[in-house]
Amino acid sequence: MFKQIIYIFLFMFVVSATTAWAQQDTLRQEVEVTKAYKPTISDANKLNSMPTIDETEHQKPTFNYNINSQPVFSTFSVNPLKAATIETAKKSNDTGYGLVRAGVGSYYRPYGEVFFNNVNSKNSIFGIHAMHLSSFGKIELEGGDKVDAPFMKNEIELYVKHLFQNSVLSVNLDYKNDAFEYYGYPLDAVSTFLLEDEQSINYFGTKQAFNKGGFNIGLKNPTAEMDEATFGFNFDYHFFGTKTKQREHFAHLSANTRQPFQIGVGLLDAGIQYVMADEITPRGDSTLGDNGQTWFYLKPAWYIGNETANIKVGLNAWFVAKSDKDTKAKVTPNVRANWAPVPELINIFAGIDGDYHSNHYSKIAYENPFVNPDHDVKNSFEKIRFYGGFDGKLSKKTNFKVSADYSIIDDQVFYYLNEYYSADDVGYHSFIIDNTFDILYDNMNRLKLNAELFHASSDKLDLIASINYYSYSMDEQAEAWNMPTWDANFSIDYKVTEQLSISADVFLIGERKALLESSYKPTGLSVSDYNPRDESYSLDTAFDLNVKGNYQLTSKFSVFAQLNNFGFQKYQQWFGYPVQSFNFLAGVSYSF
Repeated sequence: MFKQIIYIFLFMFVVSATTAWAQQDTLRQEVEVTKAYKPTISDANKLNSMPTIDETEHQKPTFNYNINSQPVFSTFSVNPLKAATIETAKKSNDTGYGLVRAGVGSYYRPYGEVFFNNVNSKNSIFGIHAMHLSSFGKIELEGGDKVDAPFMKNEIELYVKHLFQNSVLSVNLDYKNDAFEYYGYPLDAVSTFLLEDEQSINYFGTKQAFNKGGFNIGLKNPTAEMDEATFGFNFDYHFFGTKTKQREHFAHLSANTRQPFQIGVGLLDAGIQYVMADEITPRGDSTLGDNGQTWFYLKPAWYIGNETANIKVGLNAWFVAKSDKDTKAKVTPNVRANWAPVPELINIFAGIDGDYHSNHYSKIAYENPFVNPDHDVKNSFEKIRFYGGFDGKLSKKTNFKVSADYSIIDDQVFYYLNEYYSADDVGYHSFIIDNTFDILYDNMNRLKLNAELFHASSDKLDLIASINYYSYSMDEQAEAWNMPTWDANFSIDYKVTEQLSISADVFLIGERKALLESSYKPTGLSVSDYNPRDESYSLDTAFDLNVKGNYQLTSKFSVFAQLNNFGFQKYQQWFGYPVQSFNFLAGVSYSF
């Protein structure tokens, strides 16, 4: 508790100090605050002709339960906060075709990134984005071993967006490669058996790679009002493969329509999803095989009201057919009410809904890359969620949000490590911890409280602050394994001069509990040779401070530097998997 208080006060101090400094001028192994250029066509009736490249533009980070092996380490989703209205003159669009960035850093880290987009047409955009980032350094584990913890991240994306009438048609093709190693080991020094070349006891030291390629086609009308008839669709397909031979095909087609009537507006979302994974171990089986699922869903609703007060009443229904199970049907309500007692300044909202989460292979692999690679995971059902709160504006440039929600969830996924007995051919025995995570399930009730603040200045300052508190109630498990009781983040971008801009990000994640289960004592092994573990271990609060600076040398050239994990913490992203401590990246940019 004392450590939590220290971290919270440190977080508040950084927020206060940085805000006061700015007013004078009115989630990870390592955090790479390198914003991918994502051009979009303006959603405001084409007030701007085309998007522009802005290296220092702030992008609100996405926080979710994913704990990736390279980017920001964090946990639960922060509810989206609407951007504040920024009243400023339109920027010039004459910024050229693209941007090239290259750099090097500590932990033997090369980095390169290129953005290109064709802005010759007022109605279309074509672009390419490619990136490489890798690291080949060592990390010290809890038991004192210094082990290789390399990673490599490659991305390439091609995108086309076309505006006709009021709709946007988009086509994306992308490929991602994430390579890493199962380097972690909790508590003890690594067993000598596991340090041998090409050991086959478990996955320690084994290289893994995720390859994901696919495409997306979508149509939407982002400017339509609620009383206008609309139709949109989205189709996603990807192929996902691993170095350990698992494969997944994923396809998802969804459509949405909105039709106004004399009283109210009819809404309908519908879709179908197909997933097939092979070279996995299906639940209830001990041999490798495959597993497929076909999802159908319907989400009809009726909307009545206006911008000041409105209500939506509907339901969500899913039908899931599995290759090895009977078809399942799930239904939840979908109700939301909004009331703006002071329009455009404050809005009060409340609702009841639920969700059925598809825990397909690639989703779990990205959520926890160190999970056992032949996993087959149950879907999770959020039977009902009650939520409410209020949001609004403190000024034309500052938005806030305060909310709470309470969810009742069946088959929530949790990750844990297993310790087991191993013996070699000559009878030497020892207890070894698997360093890939197994999966268990429990029904969980979760309370979440959230507060957010977003400030966007026209030319000087962008600021985001968020804090979340969580409380869990479990049916069987003693803890909500790996889930924090609180987290917080603070991000600020500040333009010091026309040439110099700086940004800072602070991420805090509260204490989490990790589970280590011990296998039974083998027959014939003396009690003195076996010391079973306690089940629960605490992961300390994670504090991650990251600072970035960019200096414009000429209209074309600039230099940048990033100081990552400036708090010099080797916190654990997952039990037994510490992150790199302080590291830096520096390089140059050229726009053309």
